Amino acid sequence: MTVQITPKSIQHTGLAPSMEGSVAAWLATFELDEKDSVHAAISISITGPPTHNEAQQKAVELLQRFLNDACEAVTKYRF
Repeated sequence: MTVQITPKSIQHTGLAPSMEGSVAAWLATFELDEKDSVHAAISISITGPPTHNEAQQKAVELLQRFLNDACEAVTKYRF
């Protein structure tokens, strides 16, 4: 099964409080699509990265961690 992951948007949503003061807040959305079965969108909230590119990179890292954890969880899933 081949899954396509497409970045749909990354939006600066304002500022978020942190221990260092206010930092940039972002919302990244990815679309996951497998031709004949799964069609989904995952949105990830991110705080900290000051630039669009850094926010996008952090979002991809978080998505990768999540998908790895999801794959592990599904191997343990039993009806």
